[in-house]
Amino acid sequence: MEQNITAGWLRPLIADRLTPYLEIDAPRLQRNLQLMQQKADAAGVALRPHIKTHKSVWIAGQQRALGARGITVSKPSEGVAFILAGERDLLLAYPIVHADTLAELLAVAAEHQVRITCIVDAEMGVTAIAAAHQRQPDCSLAVAIKVDVGLHRIGVDPHSEMAITLAQRLKSAGLPFAGLVSHAGHAYGAGNPTAIAEVALQEIALMRDVQQRVAEAGFTPCPISVGSTPTALAAPVASGSDEIRPGNYALLDLTAWRLGLCSPDALALSVITRVVAVNPHFAIIDAGSKMLSSDKGPHGTNASGFGIAVDEQGNHYEVLKLSEEHGFLQYGDQAPPVGALLRIFPNHSCAVVAQSDRFVLRAADGTAQELDIQGRGKFI
Repeated sequence: MEQNITAGWLRPLIADRLTPYLEIDAPRLQRNLQLMQQKADAAGVALRPHIKTHKSVWIAGQQRALGARGITVSKPSEGVAFILAGERDLLLAYPIVHADTLAELLAVAAEHQVRITCIVDAEMGVTAIAAAHQRQPDCSLAVAIKVDVGLHRIGVDPHSEMAITLAQRLKSAGLPFAGLVSHAGHAYGAGNPTAIAEVALQEIALMRDVQQRVAEAGFTPCPISVGSTPTALAAPVASGSDEIRPGNYALLDLTAWRLGLCSPDALALSVITRVVAVNPHFAIIDAGSKMLSSDKGPHGTNASGFGIAVDEQGNHYEVLKLSEEHGFLQYGDQAPPVGALLRIFPNHSCAVVAQSDRFVLRAADGTAQELDIQGRGKFI
């Protein structure tokens, strides 16, 4: 199957800067963004992209220009960076259990008149968010309840009454109820588009059941927000959804390709690297774990190596192992020559972008501009 990737990636490798570096193909990026926005528009739902994949203010601006209604962020500090860059409607898709965690985000949001939505799955979260809001009452804040639809990471049991309990606690704390949020990240482990589509159906069935019980308890409106690139690509937008929050769709990666969710010519992100040594065992490149990360795929997916390197002739080499500054390429009868430029397609684009401070945006005519990755290194 790896052979097929070269048909979609026979593009010039331009030696116009030092390696290694991240490169994003501008036409592919734009096409990916447009297709997801069109899918959301056709279904009549809001698209609130998760910016954890690209972490780029510029790309978020492209998403907003196409029609995205707000963004999703991973951490409060990530949210601050994007507010300062002009975003005005953020969902913080991370559980808060300590009021101080929200202090800077809510202060900046109040200053810039930004709407913030937090999530909870435990009463401690309600207490923490309420305390933070009391310190910053001018911030426009609402809270959604996270539902565990199968990933078993964060969220209330959809078969329990915990969602109703939390909705009642939100009301008692004076916090506006923003509905239900889910993330079917376990879809990555389903293996193929048909199985992933089934995960999407299971997700919306669970969410609609919780929605009905919450509404019967008097908490309306109760919008449903679902989020995962595999379910967004493998299935129609589920009836009953009000919002989708995919992230990886902007850049995509080998994991999405291996799952049958995209063609090779949709892969917008690559790492440009140079061969620095060749021995009888491996060809050695100047991109190691500090550039590519050691991630073999999200949520239980597990590739055999750390990416695929391709040259301009279509020869491909698996990145078999990594040290911090070097990658080890497996080659057959002929090794790439020392000094050769190669393009690596990573297993997991989110993890790779998180390693770099900037990326090169390459236009169809070969011209390029270097852009910052403002969300990089935001851990709090």
